[in-house]
Amino acid sequence: MTTFGIEEEFLLIDRETQLPATPAPQQAEALLEITAGGGKATPEWLTCQLEHTSPIYSDAAMALDSLLSFRRELASVTGSMGFDAAAVGTAPDIALAAAQITPGERYHQLAGMTPAIAADQYLNGMHVHIGLDSLEDGVRVLNGLRPWLPLVVALGANSPMWRGADSGFASWRSIHYRRWMANGIPPQYENLADYRARLDALLHFDVVESPSTLAWLTRISFAHGTIEIRACDVQLEADDAVVIALFIRALSRMALDTPVVTQIQPEVLEIAVWQSAKFGLSGSLLDPTTSTQKPAADLIHETLERLQPYFEGPKDEAVVRRGLDRMLSHGTGAERQRRAMQDGGLKGLLTHAYSSLTAHPDH
Repeated sequence: MTTFGIEEEFLLIDRETQLPATPAPQQAEALLEITAGGGKATPEWLTCQLEHTSPIYSDAAMALDSLLSFRRELASVTGSMGFDAAAVGTAPDIALAAAQITPGERYHQLAGMTPAIAADQYLNGMHVHIGLDSLEDGVRVLNGLRPWLPLVVALGANSPMWRGADSGFASWRSIHYRRWMANGIPPQYENLADYRARLDALLHFDVVESPSTLAWLTRISFAHGTIEIRACDVQLEADDAVVIALFIRALSRMALDTPVVTQIQPEVLEIAVWQSAKFGLSGSLLDPTTSTQKPAADLIHETLERLQPYFEGPKDEAVVRRGLDRMLSHGTGAERQRRAMQDGGLKGLLTHAYSSLTAHPDH
């Protein structure tokens, strides 16, 4: 059985200003004491953010119950402070002043090195961790996932708004993050020794503070013994997070089982990721098996058939099929945000985000 975990980054929003909130120190401490769901709440780069690191999951029901438990407690605690929490990939609107950095040596060191980036790093991602039997397996999964990352970016698109208006991208977070020194599609590696050697070479640069500074869309997490997939925006609803995580788990198992046959050039993959960030599921996507463009719905249905042997079981497969059908019919988080903005402006969008935070898939 392949285990998985999910990290979610949430945005705290002031009810009066509708802008990112600034919790007082004692409020920040109270947020970090949230333990519902069995995971751990931790600070993020900005004071208006909070990250939830989940426990280890084995199936969909376990993951959904855990994520919803944390989100409900987060909504309760923030509500008592006059804030709301939202699972949006970018802050829909921000103040003119630079963002406030979370206290701590590492965050301030990074902000000091990248002040213009830190000033508006209002980005919230969802990171999926897939358990590994060995780090050598991790390199094989890294290589096998590379051509599928544009599809994963499209599925996870949930950040269309920026500075009070539509950015023109389904995942503006994906574009915004490209300013970082290492982002996008990771290289292809010969083996674990090659991975370590190339990582060591990068760590000699003054701008690379630690391996975690290298923000590729996939990387090995040595601390957790996992593959970390960082290609998705945080999801409006917990159900979407679980569906995408199970989809990634099946892709990872397929990558481990099936050698990379089609070699797609790095520049093609980078353009494909940019295109996925632009259109989400509303445009064409790169088909890794043919290196051609294909309508998103067609690629998803064909990929599901290819993945059928790699789901953990019929229940997990059913959850993914139902969830992806819902995304295709109702839209990704980006499309749902846009509809809410069109219907009710910024207030309507935020109201939709707040209600989605704790929404159950049966709603």
